[in-house]
Amino acid sequence: MNRPVPSLVSLTVALALSLQAYASESASSDQEVEKVSVLGQRLDYNTSATGLMLSVKDTPQSISIIDADLMRDFALQNVADIVGLVPGITVQAAETSRFFFTARGNKVTNFQYDGVPVFYSSFFSEAVSDSVLFERVEVVRGATGLLSGAGEPSAAINLIRKKAQYEKRGYLSLQAGRWDSLRIEGDYNSPLTDDGSVRARLAASKEKSDSYVNLAEEDNQQLYFTLAADVGDSTTVEVGLEHAKRRPKGSTWGALPLFYADGSSAADLDVSSTTAANWSKWDRDNKSGFVNLTHHFNNGWLVKGEYERRDDSMDGHLLYASGYPDKQTGLGMQAFTMIYQSDRVLDSARLYANGPFNLFEREHRLIVGANLTDQNVRSDSFYAADGLEIGNFLTWDGSVAKPDFSDTAIVGENNERQLGAYIATQLSLSDEFTAVLGNRFSRYEYENEVDASKDYKQSGINTPYAGLIYAPTDAVSLYASYTEIFTPQNYSDKDNRKLEPIEGNSMELGIKSTWLDDRLLVNAAVFKGEKDNVAELDSTVTEPLPDGSFAYVGVKGTEHTGFEVELSGEITDVLTANLSFTQTKSEKENGEAFATHVPKRLLRMTGRYQASEVLHFAANINWQSEMYKDKVGPGNVYRSEQASYWLVNLMASYALSAQLNAQLNISNLFDKKYYSSIDFYDQGFFGTPRNIEVSLRYQF
Repeated sequence: MNRPVPSLVSLTVALALSLQAYASESASSDQEVEKVSVLGQRLDYNTSATGLMLSVKDTPQSISIIDADLMRDFALQNVADIVGLVPGITVQAAETSRFFFTARGNKVTNFQYDGVPVFYSSFFSEAVSDSVLFERVEVVRGATGLLSGAGEPSAAINLIRKKAQYEKRGYLSLQAGRWDSLRIEGDYNSPLTDDGSVRARLAASKEKSDSYVNLAEEDNQQLYFTLAADVGDSTTVEVGLEHAKRRPKGSTWGALPLFYADGSSAADLDVSSTTAANWSKWDRDNKSGFVNLTHHFNNGWLVKGEYERRDDSMDGHLLYASGYPDKQTGLGMQAFTMIYQSDRVLDSARLYANGPFNLFEREHRLIVGANLTDQNVRSDSFYAADGLEIGNFLTWDGSVAKPDFSDTAIVGENNERQLGAYIATQLSLSDEFTAVLGNRFSRYEYENEVDASKDYKQSGINTPYAGLIYAPTDAVSLYASYTEIFTPQNYSDKDNRKLEPIEGNSMELGIKSTWLDDRLLVNAAVFKGEKDNVAELDSTVTEPLPDGSFAYVGVKGTEHTGFEVELSGEITDVLTANLSFTQTKSEKENGEAFATHVPKRLLRMTGRYQASEVLHFAANINWQSEMYKDKVGPGNVYRSEQASYWLVNLMASYALSAQLNAQLNISNLFDKKYYSSIDFYDQGFFGTPRNIEVSLRYQF
């Protein structure tokens, strides 16, 4: 159970950001994070990959960092927006508020809050967490099973929340855009004592918007508060609370038909088309609290304990439309309705010690830790007694009476728990060679309170991690890494039986080098992952399972190979750029293509140009290759596809004064019509058309 991946230090972030503000802020508050000047930026020593505090040069995995400046430049409002800028990661919208992530041909399901793993759920959706919460987002491409236990050879998304700082400051911003969107957000930090030993921070946002999708509306609010206190010179306690309330209307469950009944493509449907009813909604409430305690010793060691509880609930009144409409009459679609209510309680805890030690007259680093993730999910599904007629789907506007739902629910409840202990070390073998070695032992349990036949337990899960870095000069390092994979799955087959875990291994080779007096970083890597029992949507089943999910099958012997190349850095004093290209090939054991619903090739280009002291511009250009899926459509004999396409996003920002800034953002500049996803339920969801937003930001 694991998975490694060596480093290509993705400075994705390297481009649009002046990290100086962030660097000075973090240096005063987060003693775990050292700083190193790279490419004219301030780049963290990070702990996201192995838990060890490693430099860019010595990290045997690829890391991309999106900081607050980049979020602001491109008006990134949630996690899905943020991750969409990361090299090598595909973000696919499948419904109005559900997203799926893929990297290196594999699903991305490893999410962390401040380094503490959580079980990702597309239903409760960390993907739509508001960006006002976060100081930065770190994305480690490759598996992180050493820290999280379960590891996919894809990526881990570490959401780093804002921390209370020592100085008083804040901002207010107002943003307006297409579809009557209006957003206001604010962030205020203040010391509560003269010396700043006790300090607090409050951040909040409120947004309302219509949508390019008919009937869909957003009504979201986010509140976040954190308090930090220094207990003496060496100990810090942090506590925090957050609450998100989302009240969307016209929420879709599933997407649009990809074909007409005669097998011809339905891509001519308007991007505003919907399958929702005028009574559809998918309310979500998210509450969480955390407490952290960090103690630093004089010898460079630290001990940290962290605990977080997340309490989430949802209430969905949903309509799912399946089938293929007649191209002339629009008839032929079937409706499936449900009220789905669910609650989740998620407890996460971590305790570790981290620091240097000397051996054979050389300094090395060691981390020893343990973590626990415990989740309980309960759901009630209510179905309608009578069917619902869609009629002519080509003129569907959602105007249909809400059916009478049963008073008796189909109840689901499960408990999922993972406990693990790990150790990792960075060994300085010589001036040129460094080894990163680690191992984790885990226990995983899944209990279904309704159907004990779905229970699954496994102990003694061993996750080794090994990396070797060779640095012949200060500017060049080569590396190799290996790890194993064990990933429990929350998918069921057509008989409603839980799929067995994924098992396999992953390997990577790479090189990193700096140029132009360390202003330009070049990364290149090749990778290979082998897995068994990978979940794939069962195309023979068209109706949902009792809990509203869809059936999957386990695919034996999948292989994912590919390479990444990335250039990032400061080209001149006023121009910063990032360019990345990723190619992945996924195959089944018999050589048949696998995971074709995600693009094989991705190109990302982001740049920031400081035209003057008061004016700067930024651009983000993305290209992806075609994606397709065979054996779908009427009779399962057709291919759904989305051709390759480009998306261009632009920004201009002007400082009206030292405190007031105006900004213009244009996304999807050329108004490209495209499918964001074509796999979920074998249906298609269109991406967002051109959007224009203007904003004002006042800093104090």
